[in-house]
Amino acid sequence: MSIILSIETSIPEASVALTIDGTTTAQEEFESHRQQNKLLFPALEKIISILPNNQTPDLIIVGTGPGSYSGSRISIAAAQGLAIAYSCPVVGLSSFLGTTTLAQNQTAFAIGDARRDTFFIAEVKQNQTEFKPNEPLLLTPEKFLKKINSIDTSSTPLFSFEKKLPLLASTTYTPDKSTAERLTKAWLNLTHTSQQSLLQKPPQPAYLRAPFITKAKPGHPLLRKKSH
Repeated sequence: MSIILSIETSIPEASVALTIDGTTTAQEEFESHRQQNKLLFPALEKIISILPNNQTPDLIIVGTGPGSYSGSRISIAAAQGLAIAYSCPVVGLSSFLGTTTLAQNQTAFAIGDARRDTFFIAEVKQNQTEFKPNEPLLLTPEKFLKKINSIDTSSTPLFSFEKKLPLLASTTYTPDKSTAERLTKAWLNLTHTSQQSLLQKPPQPAYLRAPFITKAKPGHPLLRKKSH
């Protein structure tokens, strides 16, 4: 018997799924937004309660984003904790692979608003486990539109985790989401070599850019203490 527990909280439409011998036995979905730490654990508890008697997961899969900073970190931390408790491995998969678009197409372009007046685009393949150093590519609105217009969307579709992208009002793209169930299916479709490679790497959040760190203002108590 092969048991896989998967977790996806990098997007607001979070989910947890249990797959036994390739068949999804149960899935819990919830709107997480900024409450992943509050809503994830009841869903996990419910899924774990469905485990067959005396059986534990053989593998835990977690969606690494890109998406919510806190969502990705919370699900990875929860997955690592459960992996220790169950003495099983944990792997991280790009949340792009957990979409309907990638389940139905060999290649697609993930797009979205990267904030700070930039947009991102990344070419994603069904069996992709790593991205190039410059992907996802961050672009100004003008360069982003130029890039989009150069793509033949009839053969390589566009998808986004965002339901609305005003900048692309006249461009066809598919609002999509990653689910725990589809992450498991993506894992099962990977080659043995790709699976073994991922098993050797600790899961890490996929950030579009380095997290922004606010610097302490002059006169902050910590700075005064450091100067002494």
